[in-house]
Amino acid sequence: MGKSNKPFYKKWWFWVIVIIIIIVLTTGGGDEDATNNTANEQTTNKTDDSNTADKPSGEKEETIKDDGKIKSGTYKVGTDIPAGEYIVFAKGYTYIESSKDSSGALESIIFNDNLSKEANSYVTLNDGEYFKFQDGEMYPVEQAPSVIPEDGVYTDGMYKIGKDIPAGEYKITLGTDSELGYYEVSKSSSHQLEDIVTNENVEADTYLTVSDGQYLKLQGVTINTK
Repeated sequence: MGKSNKPFYKKWWFWVIVIIIIIVLTTGGGDEDATNNTANEQTTNKTDDSNTADKPSGEKEETIKDDGKIKSGTYKVGTDIPAGEYIVFAKGYTYIESSKDSSGALESIIFNDNLSKEANSYVTLNDGEYFKFQDGEMYPVEQAPSVIPEDGVYTDGMYKIGKDIPAGEYKITLGTDSELGYYEVSKSSSHQLEDIVTNENVEADTYLTVSDGQYLKLQGVTINTK
């Protein structure tokens, strides 16, 4: 009888305290887990950002190979490839074009040219320009293969005087399969009209004197240095 007559309020407060303790423990554990999860997410994000920052652009890795070779395509100078001087090597009948923008408008073209099979051309490209070439490959000048012919016979292509061919006087011979050839001497590889020192359509053999630093373009004619 004594046990059944204990005041009811004592039992009531005991269960209230138990419930409060359970709520506190449950809430505290959840906050700790949330804090840990947030910290883990921040750490993961920092790691991901770090990895992204350390990796070079996949596009640039694919565009410029270890040997400097650049495949055919259209490139924004200063974004896809650095500004500078390059040599384009034709693999078929190759078209090259440099433009001021990507509008495709005729008036945006800075220069363009068609290269015959296995010919080459120097080009100087500036930041902000768009350069396009087809059916060929391109190299920065310092990484480009030599364009000096082993047999001493210079055919279709562009050559830097003092680097690819010595300065001096040369006999220009019209190709046996050509009725008309062409040569051009320029001050640079920018392909601008104002840089042309001299040019001529060749209908018969002729002579030409070139100086160090100039660029000589040959089409349908040859020079034999041996």
